[in-house]
Amino acid sequence: MDHRTFGETEDCKGCRFWSEMIAKCDGGGPVLAMCLNSKSKFSAEYKSGSGKCAAWASGEFGAVDEPGFDASVYEDAPAERHLSAVNVVQQAK
Repeated sequence: MDHRTFGETEDCKGCRFWSEMIAKCDGGGPVLAMCLNSKSKFSAEYKSGSGKCAAWASGEFGAVDEPGFDASVYEDAPAERHLSAVNVVQQAK
């Protein structure tokens, strides 16, 4: 099952940049969520939870686009990184 693992797995399910708000499920298949990391080779692409890349960042506090998200909870990811994720979403529209 593809559900957020909050950093417990080193794949998209555990990454803070696997979107909480932009996702789809085609034909009952796996959940595909958009990668919001502008530094990932999968930036602005829909990926399954089992995807992996070198730009993975632990999502122990949830996704960067989660409603009410406070970027300061990720000490190693300043607000600029969150804004980069927002820019990826805007470019994908």
